This record gives sequence, C-alpha cells and structure tokens, in this order.
Amino acid sequence: MRIFYAVDVHGAETVWRKWITAIGMYECDCLMLCGDLAGKALVPIIDYGKGYSKSGYFGREVKLKTEEEIADWEQKLANGGVYSCRIDKKELEQLKKDPDKVDAIMKAEVVKRMRSWLELLCEKVDTSKITSIVMPGNDDPLELDAAIKEYTDRGIIYPTDKVVELEGHELISLEYVTPTPWDTPRETDEAGMEKMLEEKVAMLTDVRNSIWNIHCPPKDTDIDLAPQLSKDLKVQSGGEGVKMVHVGSQAVRDEIAKYQPMLGLHGHIHESSGYSFIGETLCINPGSEYGEGLLRGFIVELSPEKVEKYWKVQG
Repeated sequence: MRIFYAVDVHGAETVWRKWITAIGMYECDCLMLCGDLAGKALVPIIDYGKGYSKSGYFGREVKLKTEEEIADWEQKLANGGVYSCRIDKKELEQLKKDPDKVDAIMKAEVVKRMRSWLELLCEKVDTSKITSIVMPGNDDPLELDAAIKEYTDRGIIYPTDKVVELEGHELISLEYVTPTPWDTPRETDEAGMEKMLEEKVAMLTDVRNSIWNIHCPPKDTDIDLAPQLSKDLKVQSGGEGVKMVHVGSQAVRDEIAKYQPMLGLHGHIHESSGYSFIGETLCINPGSEYGEGLLRGFIVELSPEKVEKYWKVQG
C-alpha cells in the first residue's frame, strides 16, 4: 500500500485540490489529510449600495464593482485559506457588536467549505477503492466532525473513534494536542494526553505493528520545533535568527518509547517538516505552507511486515 499523508491545510482550497490530485501523480492507494482542516480568518465583503463593494486582506484593500470581480476575490481568499461573507454596512455595524454572531458565521462557512471539499473528493476519487481518511485537528471547531461523518456512507473514513486497517496494520488516531498560546478547541494537558493514548492503545491487538496518527508530535525531536514566542505572542529572534524551541508532547514521546509502534504520523508544527526516530519507531511530519498554496506531504509504502519506503514531496 502506498499512502499519501498531508496535514494542516487550514482552509486553503488550492492545497486541498492538490492533495486530491496527488492520487494520480503518485499512484497512491490511500489518501490521508489529518489535522487542522479549517481556516482561521473571516473577511467581510461590504456592499456600499453605490454600485461597488469593498474588502481587504493580504495587506491590501480592494474595490469590487461587478459580480465577476467579487467571485474572483472570494476565490483568491479561499485559495489562501480565508473565508468570506457578503454583508452591507448595517450588517457590518451589527457584527462589530456581536462576536457570537461572527463566530456562528465563521463556523457555518467552515462546514460549508468542508462539505464542498468532500463532495469534490467523492467526485474525483473512487473512495470504494482508494482509502480516504480525513481527520480534524486541534484548531478545528467541533461542528466540523459532523460534516465529515455525513460522508462516511460514501467511503470517507473519520478515524478518531475506531481502528482502521491499512495493509494489515492497525491505525489509531488522535486529534488533540497539549496546550497552546491560542487556547484552541481540542487541547489537553500531558496527563490527559497520556490517558487518551492509553485508551487508544487498548483498542489494538498488535501494538508493535500499529500506526499512530497523532496530530501532536513527540517532544524533543526534529519534528516539533517552532519559533519561540514572547508573552505577547511575538516571534523571538537574535543574532542567529529566529529562536526555535521544542513544543511537542512529552506524553506522546513517552508512549511511543513505551510501545514502539511501527509508524507515527504527526503534524501541528508547520515549521518542522521532516522525520525522527524514537527507538525503532519512525515519526514523520510533512509540515505546512498552506498560505503559499504549497502542498507538503509524505509518501509511505507499507508491506504487511513493515514500512518499506518513505519520502517527502511538495508542490
């Protein structure tokens, strides 16, 4: 079995389409997109009622006069992982005073895009023959899970509540991470992470031959390095450039060291594309540059006995 594994698309339309296209380019038997599917920003397109609308993002303001221009701007935003909503000046003032309504609009747009992506996946890929696994991550609102589950009867696998078989190997999945500065929807402390992992391991019949799809990477590896942040969340740098620190989970590392699964599939830390070994366990993180429209991924070839080959691709 040849797996194409990618992570952290964060709403970027271009990257999702490239992920689907990878099935043909690399002749894969399994597609996995695991962790942080949703984008992080909602941009208004404001109708001023004078024959034009205004919007702004990517460091610039735009004036849009035709439906074609508005649609083109919406697509540019979507390609960069950003959601948009069309409103008038009165609605804009109302939204400024009602953050809960803004949050509701954002979540509705997240679910809407997820459904459109899954429709595209079902249209372009024969999910009865190609194993297609889609998992949320710590940044994703809980409403996203239901949208993915709507497509399980069409061959899409939502993996966090079950063991999935891949070429004779058992796959377990966990979307939670240890605490971040942003207080994202799916976080737990190290004790909570250990408990969750032990519950997943209890589902396995052959731990040493298993695959762990754990969004949070193990601590103190080559795949958990992120820029050090100050208390006001500014990137710290010095004479040698940006200061990097290990931000993965100690519990994930300890559990991998304890059980020695065959393979660890991770994400979460965009800057740490690469691989590490913990004992005999290969751990990989494709990394992410979704904002630039760049798809990063790992191809992993499995036999029933072991990982035969693995290599990183991007495009």
